[in-house]
Amino acid sequence: MNEQLEAVKKQLAAMQKIELTGFTNTETATAYFQEKEKILEGIVKTLETETVQQSTEMEALKSTVKSLRDELKTKSTYPKELTKRELLHSLGKGIAAAWAGNHKTLADLLFSPNLKSDNWTNPKDVSWGEKGWSVSKAALGEPMGNMATNDQYLINPIYETEIMTEAAKKSVMMNLVRHRPMMGPSIFLPTRDRGGVELHWLTAYGQQIKGSKPKGAERVELKAYTLAGYIPWFDEFEEDVFVDLGAMFIDEFIEVYGQEFDRQCLLADEDPFTGAMSAEDTTEVKIQGATINALTWKDFRDAVYKVPAEERKDCCWFLNETVLNHIANIEDTTGNPIWRRPTEAMPGKLDLYPYHEVSILPQIADIGADTPFAVFMNPRRIQHGNRRGIEIKKFDATTESMEYGELFLRFRKRDGFLVTRPKGNMVILKTKPSSP
Repeated sequence: MNEQLEAVKKQLAAMQKIELTGFTNTETATAYFQEKEKILEGIVKTLETETVQQSTEMEALKSTVKSLRDELKTKSTYPKELTKRELLHSLGKGIAAAWAGNHKTLADLLFSPNLKSDNWTNPKDVSWGEKGWSVSKAALGEPMGNMATNDQYLINPIYETEIMTEAAKKSVMMNLVRHRPMMGPSIFLPTRDRGGVELHWLTAYGQQIKGSKPKGAERVELKAYTLAGYIPWFDEFEEDVFVDLGAMFIDEFIEVYGQEFDRQCLLADEDPFTGAMSAEDTTEVKIQGATINALTWKDFRDAVYKVPAEERKDCCWFLNETVLNHIANIEDTTGNPIWRRPTEAMPGKLDLYPYHEVSILPQIADIGADTPFAVFMNPRRIQHGNRRGIEIKKFDATTESMEYGELFLRFRKRDGFLVTRPKGNMVILKTKPSSP
C-alpha cells in the first residue's frame, strides 16, 4: 500500500501545465482541467484513509491514475480559442456530419465514434488516419471495423464542457452540489460526518501516542446511469445554418437537462436516484395545520434548530417561488417580516438563512395535507457523479418515424446522484395530515 501511495503522489507532482485553448473563456478551461486534477486528489485521499483494498478496486484506481496522468501530461491538441459563434458553428457542423455519417468532418472536429458496447469509447483511444478510424489499444494502424454502420458519436469534450456551463445557468442545484468526476460506472466515496477525529493530550515526555482511526466514516457507492433525450429533426441542415443547429441543440439540451438535474437532486423517488425530499432518515417538521395557510415563523425556527449549529451555518432553504410569495407576509414576534428581500440582504434571507427558489418544488396551489414543500440543508450533502461524454445519434426507431416520417436526434449522457448523511443534517417542512 505504501509503495502504491507514493507512486500516486509522484504522479500528481509530475503533472505538467496544459495550454488553455479551445474554450470560449479561460475560466471554463481552467475548470475543465482542474476537474481532472480533482480525480487524482480524490484517489490520493482514498488511498491515505484506507488500510485495506480489494484487488479489483485497487486495479481500477491504478488504471484511473495512469489514464489521467497521461492525459494531463500531454499537450492539448484542441482547436484554438473559440468565439461563441465559432463554437456554435463547429458544434452544428459536427451534429450535421454525425447525421450524414461524414467521418472525415467528425474527425476534424474531434468527435469520435462510440462503439455499441456497455463501456463508451474513450476519445483518447481513437484516431483518424488513411485507413479511417483506428483505436490505439489495438495493433498500430488496425482499423476499428466497418464504421459505415456506426451512427453514434461522442462530441468533442471541449464542446461538452461549454454545454454544461450553459446548462448550469438553467439549474438551481448544479452550482451548489458537490461534483465527483467518474471514470467508471460507480465509485465508492468515503463520506464523513461532522468531526470524527480523535485528539489525545500528552502530559509527559515520552508518553505513548495511542493510535486512533477517525470515527463516523462510511463508504457509500455512487452509481452512474444513462440519461437519454430526443430532439425533433425537421430539415436537412446545410452549412449556412450550422450556427442555428448548434444553438438549437444547446438550447434544447440545457433546458431539459437543467430541470432534470434539479429533479434528481430534490424530488426523485428511486427513478433511478432518490432526491433530498424523498431520502430516508431526514427530519420532518410538521407545520401548525394541514394547509399552507397555517405556516408561521415558528415552523421555520423549529426546522432550523433541528440541525446542529456547525452544520446549520452551511444550510439554506429550497422552496417554490409561490410559497416564498406567501411567506412575504409572515412576521415574527417583533413585527418584522421573516423574509428579507435580496435588496435588504444579499443574498435574500428567510428567517436569517439564505434561500433558493426552485420551480419544480410544490407550488402553493398543489400543497395539500401531509405534503412536504420545502427542505433546509447544506446542498453539498448531495453528490453528483459526472461521467464524461455526450453521445449523439440519428434516431428513427420511433412510432412517429414509422407513422409520420418524423426523425429525431438522440443525445445520451451519464450521471449519478447520491444524498449523503441526511440524518440530523436535512429537515423537510410539511403540512400536517388532515383530521379524520
